[in-house]
Amino acid sequence: MTTQIQVSKDLAAVGIVVRYGGQQVLCDSYPLVDGKLTLPSTLGLAPQEAREGQILEPVTITVIGLRTVEQAQALVENCIISTPEGDDPGVVFIRSRRMTYLDERILYLPMPLRESCTGVACDIDQTCLGGICEDNFFDPETAVDYSDPLIFGNTNTCFSPALCLPVAARLAAVPVDADKCIFRFPTSDEGEPLATTPGSLNVEIVYHSMGTEILDLDDKEGFTFPDANDPLTFQLAYNLCESNYKMGKIVGVFAAPICPAKRALQPICNEDLAGIQAGDRSPLSSVSESHCTIGDPLIPSESALYVLLDRSLSMAELYEPASVEFALTVPLRNPVAASTRLALSFLPADAASCTDDSYVTPDFGFADVELVREPIAEALGDPATVLADDPMLFLDGGMIGAYKALDALVPKESARFNRKALIIVGNRDLQSHCDPDAPATLAAAAQADADKIFTYVTVLSAPADAEQFGDEPVSSATAIAAAGGTDVFNDVTEDEGALAVQEVLNDLGSCVYDPPSDVVSQSATLLVYVHPVTLERTDIERNDDCNSEDAATTVDGWGIETDGGGVRICGAPCAALRDTLTDAATTFAALGQPAPRIPIATVLPCDHPDRFKLPNPPE
Repeated sequence: MTTQIQVSKDLAAVGIVVRYGGQQVLCDSYPLVDGKLTLPSTLGLAPQEAREGQILEPVTITVIGLRTVEQAQALVENCIISTPEGDDPGVVFIRSRRMTYLDERILYLPMPLRESCTGVACDIDQTCLGGICEDNFFDPETAVDYSDPLIFGNTNTCFSPALCLPVAARLAAVPVDADKCIFRFPTSDEGEPLATTPGSLNVEIVYHSMGTEILDLDDKEGFTFPDANDPLTFQLAYNLCESNYKMGKIVGVFAAPICPAKRALQPICNEDLAGIQAGDRSPLSSVSESHCTIGDPLIPSESALYVLLDRSLSMAELYEPASVEFALTVPLRNPVAASTRLALSFLPADAASCTDDSYVTPDFGFADVELVREPIAEALGDPATVLADDPMLFLDGGMIGAYKALDALVPKESARFNRKALIIVGNRDLQSHCDPDAPATLAAAAQADADKIFTYVTVLSAPADAEQFGDEPVSSATAIAAAGGTDVFNDVTEDEGALAVQEVLNDLGSCVYDPPSDVVSQSATLLVYVHPVTLERTDIERNDDCNSEDAATTVDGWGIETDGGGVRICGAPCAALRDTLTDAATTFAALGQPAPRIPIATVLPCDHPDRFKLPNPPE
């Protein structure tokens, strides 16, 4: 029995139940003493003598992580295990294995206790592997013979994180295919390729609890190498990917190509393992008091974004494949965009759009980003998309239709939208041509004030011969953005256009979250997140005055909204979170990949009486 969990924060005891056939033969627990948990590294089981002609029955071993002393006492006294689906949340995880005896052999049955299985309730004949319940039968023919070096990290064969995953050398892995959890150790295209050999890479993950785990080379709970010819690309096990990474429970994936990959039957060296259990490799908190994560990461509230993109001849460079990938495709693959419904229409609008509401129906969307990302990318990559000249924009006609489309949207699941927004992308005259007496600035201001629809504008550099029909573009764009409650993205003089779509998505996908469990609403003290590149941890203090959009810029901290009960982050912490999202996006965009997710966890003091209450999210 081994674990990399921070035992002093997350465990009060470990329980063991042994059944021979249908008969329980052992119920025991091992409590935490002085902040330390001494696991029974080995437990030997010998069969009873079978009656003549009878076959030995299988033995089932169950290891239970317990969060309370009361649970440990109940286990010893009554041999009763309450699962997380029951009425007692004291069970952290259950690991179970069932196998038969083989004559004349002493077999080794590893029972690692992993954080990926925290809170996962499995049936009596199942075990949790990488966060997913599977049959607990273990084929004895696949087991190895027992030997001490398989257990004790005091030999020269133990795995040393200090040598193989030193903190100074582990780097944030680049998500190559987030849906399949395929990552790559980051390398530069410049200079000599990194010298390494197949299989010589190790992976460490950071959970939203801020606990860390060094993964085994294992296709259920660890990682594998999907391409034998690419030693720097690895894939999280399917179970771990589906149950933890995609659910936001893994907040960082790091790697180092220094040593052969850790095997499942290779123990971590004793001193290193003690450091992991003590949290020595975890992101450092700015709060002195010990805090522990409760519940799942927060769910960003839904937003809606309408993009008006000019396709005139002067914009032709944007429609080249490399530009499309960087400016739009990469941002739309960023997990922060997952909660945004997206629509896109092409400019220029024609004169008829001033009166016929043609832009109420977008060319693409409204739909989840994942559904419209590929069709939009295909349209942008089609040379026929670009016009042969630079016709008049009639921008205000397109804006009016877009505002009507946004105003008509209703949220699918949340009680309200986080934010509705319009982003205009162009490099030519952005004056009003439908009605000079009702300019675009007035329309933007009216929407921002009445319907809380924000208007962003990205003004790009235009060729010298691009046809303009009125005011200088930067001036018009600045005025429209200001009226719409935002700042202009000025790529002409300030080089701000390249990541404009990403920054807008960051605004729409952060700082407002769906209503959490009552435990979070009533008792949580901090929100916490981790920079996916630097592993820097940020703690946000609770401030109950942060309770509405009106307070979003007037106070600092996080709180529960009075209208709807959602979570809101206000002031400087919100700005810092969005800066972190942009920083991560910039880092990974330079590698041609979207940034990984940055989940927001909620925490309580570890000794808080509400910490182990069952979450009860609203209906």
